[in-house]
Amino acid sequence: MKKMSLIAISALAVAFALSGCGGQKTKSGGMSGGGPTGGASAKQRASAPAARAEEPDVSWYNAELTVFRLSRPGQLLGLSKLVSDGNRFQGKTVVLASDIDLSGYSGGAEFNGGKGWIPIGGKLHVFKGTFDGDGKVVRGLYINDPKLLFAGLFGRLDSGEVRNLGVVDVRITANGRIGAVAGNIANSRLTACYSTGEIAGKSFVGGLAGHVDRKSSVAACYSAAKVTGDNYVGGLVGDADGGSTVSRSYATGSVSGNEAVGGLLGGLLGKGSSVSNSYSTGTVACGSNGGGIVGIVADGASVTTCYATGAVSGRTRVGGIAGQLNGAITGCVALNPSVKAEGKGFSGRINGYGDSKASSANLALSTIRNSAGTTDWPNRGEKGKDGTDITAAQVSNDGSVGGRFTEAHGWTTMRGMLPGFGMAIRVPDQMRQ
Repeated sequence: MKKMSLIAISALAVAFALSGCGGQKTKSGGMSGGGPTGGASAKQRASAPAARAEEPDVSWYNAELTVFRLSRPGQLLGLSKLVSDGNRFQGKTVVLASDIDLSGYSGGAEFNGGKGWIPIGGKLHVFKGTFDGDGKVVRGLYINDPKLLFAGLFGRLDSGEVRNLGVVDVRITANGRIGAVAGNIANSRLTACYSTGEIAGKSFVGGLAGHVDRKSSVAACYSAAKVTGDNYVGGLVGDADGGSTVSRSYATGSVSGNEAVGGLLGGLLGKGSSVSNSYSTGTVACGSNGGGIVGIVADGASVTTCYATGAVSGRTRVGGIAGQLNGAITGCVALNPSVKAEGKGFSGRINGYGDSKASSANLALSTIRNSAGTTDWPNRGEKGKDGTDITAAQVSNDGSVGGRFTEAHGWTTMRGMLPGFGMAIRVPDQMRQ
């Protein structure tokens, strides 16, 4: 396995511990519990000392240096100020030396007129450097600005990277291009990052990143955030476009919106754009074009070796893996309890609507219920939009689901459980009945 894969999987295992996930270690070194469900508990937050809203501190910056280590909220806010002043940090690396609590800038604080955190980069300025969390956590990020575009810890990355970072207990309400780590990334990378909390907006809203474009990559990341929005809303990423990729990642939070809503991504657009070796466990509720993994797969994009376990519901064009398909779905497994469209709306166990001729080798749990409450799906088959039947017993007897989810691609498997990263995952209730 490549070195980066090992580092990323290790980071995810640490992330489980940081987020308070329970469970027992498996023989493969993972945990037998499910994914994380959030950040600090209400009791923990209440007992923690109140953070202070520090002024922006730029005293740490020296133009002659290329590596900087930050340990205080004011220093991180200073980074935001430097970028907004036109410093792109190209060729430079910023490293977190300790966990940072940003709750001093949260609701009720006078800072920024009560709107909360000022993202690093925005409409007019971008961050082009490397931000290495070094396994640390930024917690308590708060933004409440319904007009704001490019919202998150970072507003915009362009030819930059964020890695090894947790952003937890976020509360973000903004307009568009919203994510806990970054609102918008182009030609950039997010690696071994994770998020928890609640995120809401209108368009391009994701648990980790909002809009991912121009051959960007999101790898070995996860989000447990609850995400709500209008269009292009995803548990991990709002949408990925322009040859961008999402791999070895997952989302566990519930996702709701109107158009293009997915458990992992709201939209996956453009030839060369892909999602692979990833999964989602959260429920998906939408108006149209909603899927357990992706809401809309369009313009030749592809979804490969993924699975979803959450219920999907909407007016029309809803599917266990994708809502609308104009691309390919290959080697995926729909394990949802139900996929339901209203009235005569389009639905399917794999994809709800679209051309599935380019798809192959997809499986669907035989007990998935439709809007009538039955398991009658008329388009079964390897290339059909309802996939080929697989029983709960067959899934449980083979932790790799017929060799689809393998260690070579970063998966941890265990008989009687579902594949995961760093840990095997408990089977959901619909597979225990």
